[in-house]
Amino acid sequence: MTIQMIAAVNCVLSARNVRRTPVDPALANQFKADIAARGVLQNLIGFAIPKKRGKFEITAGGRRLAAVHALIAEAVFPADYAIPVFVLNDTATASETSLAENFQRQAMNPADECTAFRHFIEVDGATPDDIARRFGLTVRFVEGRVRLGNLAEPVFEALRCGEISIEIAQAFATTSETARQASVYAQLKDGYYGLDARTVRRMMTDETITGEHRLAKLVGRDAYVEAGGRIERDLFAEATDELWLDTDLVEALAQTRMSQAAASITGFAKVVPTLDHRPDWQLTQTLRAVRGERIAPSEDDEARLAAIDEQLEAIEANAEDPDGDAYSDAEAEQVEALQAEADALRNRVAPVDDATRAAATAFMVIDADGQPKLYETVYVDPRSATSDDTIDRETPLAVPAEDTPSGPTLGKPLRDELAVQRTQLLALHVASDSHIAIDLAIFLLADAQASQGRGFDHGSTLRAPRPARAPFGYKPEGAADEQLRLIEDSLDYDWAKSRDTGERFDAFRALDADKRGAWAGWTVAKTLEAMLGDEPNARFHNHLGRSLGIDVAAWWRPTAANFFNRVRKSVVLDTLDTIGGSDLRNRYAAAKKGDLANAAEKLCAGASIVEAEVRAAALAWVPDVMQFARVADVSAAGDDGVAPAPDNGDATGASTDDPDAKDEPGADDDEVEQAA
Repeated sequence: MTIQMIAAVNCVLSARNVRRTPVDPALANQFKADIAARGVLQNLIGFAIPKKRGKFEITAGGRRLAAVHALIAEAVFPADYAIPVFVLNDTATASETSLAENFQRQAMNPADECTAFRHFIEVDGATPDDIARRFGLTVRFVEGRVRLGNLAEPVFEALRCGEISIEIAQAFATTSETARQASVYAQLKDGYYGLDARTVRRMMTDETITGEHRLAKLVGRDAYVEAGGRIERDLFAEATDELWLDTDLVEALAQTRMSQAAASITGFAKVVPTLDHRPDWQLTQTLRAVRGERIAPSEDDEARLAAIDEQLEAIEANAEDPDGDAYSDAEAEQVEALQAEADALRNRVAPVDDATRAAATAFMVIDADGQPKLYETVYVDPRSATSDDTIDRETPLAVPAEDTPSGPTLGKPLRDELAVQRTQLLALHVASDSHIAIDLAIFLLADAQASQGRGFDHGSTLRAPRPARAPFGYKPEGAADEQLRLIEDSLDYDWAKSRDTGERFDAFRALDADKRGAWAGWTVAKTLEAMLGDEPNARFHNHLGRSLGIDVAAWWRPTAANFFNRVRKSVVLDTLDTIGGSDLRNRYAAAKKGDLANAAEKLCAGASIVEAEVRAAALAWVPDVMQFARVADVSAAGDDGVAPAPDNGDATGASTDDPDAKDEPGADDDEVEQAA
């Protein structure tokens, strides 16, 4: 067995070669560029083809042979280019030799690759372009390996020893600040959850933003660089976004821009600049959003609404045809667009009047394109008795400054440890005094709403942010909303006047039990998230509603505006069927959608002349999703939230749950749902 130089044109890939999977085209081009630059550095393995003098089959080295053939075809190599072939005498072991040659190999350590690339650049004077061309790589790949070669020493050694993967190393190399790399590595290497690329990348970029960030768009690249800002490209991200390293500078420049924009707005008591797309809840939690009055549809609007109803009826009739199909994708999109247009016409809101604006707070926010704009909603203080001369249009709510305590300078880790130990002492004593714990919990929730933003120093994670599911421009109406406003207006705010949190806490504890209880009820009530009875997380809401014995029909009635005009005609007819049977349904079957909705509203308000039992059923009817029935009881409700009439019991469809009745053993919510 000898190594012979054989013309590549006389060599063919053997059927005994065990590598059958097609080669990645990108890797093939990379390999071809490498051979073009340096030739074939490692011999191939093969054997002479019997009865074909001078011809050879290659059992190992098929990629090298293919690359050489391609280079000959491209005239990079001459037609008689010879390659080194280790010629076997025993063809019986050709497949075994091919497997051994392909199987018994070890990929190069990524750290060694990085060191080699750095050597070419720092010692040989090559450029990333030179290396990329000679090795068939992309310039970005070469730059990435060089960046890895400059990792902080402990991170690079972890890569060399196999303690971290190449993905984790790339996460560390998101930025070239080696001190930060070493710091993040020290924090994570012995952590409970270990190292993972996502966590590392997040910590490495915590103090950076990309050029696509709204603040970057607002400030502008030129202004940032002119002010001394540093920019670095993340070589390992999916996109080639630039990283802006000096976020403090970005925020300072952005704050200046936003303050200038806010100062140009007139007509409000205060315009507060923010650096986000909406005001932070801490800025609005003590305020009440105000909106203009709902605008009744004009004659043109009514005509358009009638036309929309006719279009929806035509689409619905086609979909409900027994021989027809359900909505097509195009029809579904059309229905959604028409319903959205109808909602917009029915729910238009007038601009806030000048007098309200003059006493209101507006917020200057940044849109997705990085442009300053006024936030759609304005806010007022619900208890405001503030005179105009105390309003400051230039600054947000004042934050009292604290005196900086004197004492020895402590390092951050020590300060953090001491802070935890000190707080444990406080927590121990709060946990041991149930009365102060209850007062504290209520106070923390109430103070966030009552102290006009001064509760910045609560020192607690207990929060009660108000959920926000309502569509923009929606203004709740009805008996429940009116009663909630009366409760809010009746709360005692005298304790919240002091600017000192400790004084407010003492004053709050001095209130009688009923007044503290009113605050407890109000603050907890405002945390309830909006959801319907058939939604996945509504089981506990349903339980609370049953426990409280809520009679939904006594507080909420379906109208054309809040329900009947918002559902399909067939749903309204099904409702009439549930209330008064087929005779009532047939009476309105030919009515137009708008007329049908108005008739249903009148019926459910008890204003129609109908039989006494039909009137009683209409006054009790509400959609099943508005009830606080068990989850299983509304599981049959359709997309419009209306279930078929029950087979027995109350024919009105109202809940027959007795809130005072005890559940039978084993018949809990989960089991009822499973049984259904």
